[in-house]
Amino acid sequence: MKLNELKRGEKARIIKIGKIGELKKRLVDMGVTAGEIIYLERNAPLGDPQEFRVKENGIAIRKEDSANIEIELIER
Repeated sequence: MKLNELKRGEKARIIKIGKIGELKKRLVDMGVTAGEIIYLERNAPLGDPQEFRVKENGIAIRKEDSANIEIELIER
């Protein structure tokens, strides 16, 4: 499952971050790493970007980029 498929309120474990260039390093610096729990907090008014919560940090990620992050659903 990809991160952009996560629905509001669902929790997931990050499995793998694909090739998203320079953004990958910034996401890792903010705590978006394999094994971390992430959940969708809300969508922007037009649906993009989406705001996720990881380690008590709110992080906005574009759907285009979140499609490269593989996750495993752990809670609905």
